[in-house]
Amino acid sequence: VNEENCGGCEICVELCPFGALEIVDGKSTVNVALCKGCGTCVAACPTGALDQAHFKNAQILAQIEAALGK
Repeated sequence: VNEENCGGCEICVELCPFGALEIVDGKSTVNVALCKGCGTCVAACPTGALDQAHFKNAQILAQIEAALGK
């Protein structure tokens, strides 16, 4: 979580299907033991404060483009 970008809106907390996120001191915090790396929080974050575990946005976009044949 990029704490500078996190506004504590709780969208990620509400959408995480694994309950891996919580707000601590007004910022999102990931419980890595619960996180499955699905990326739901990353896609939903309006400020871009979250990165998917082990992947950066450019890597994910490249995989999507390859799958779509672009």
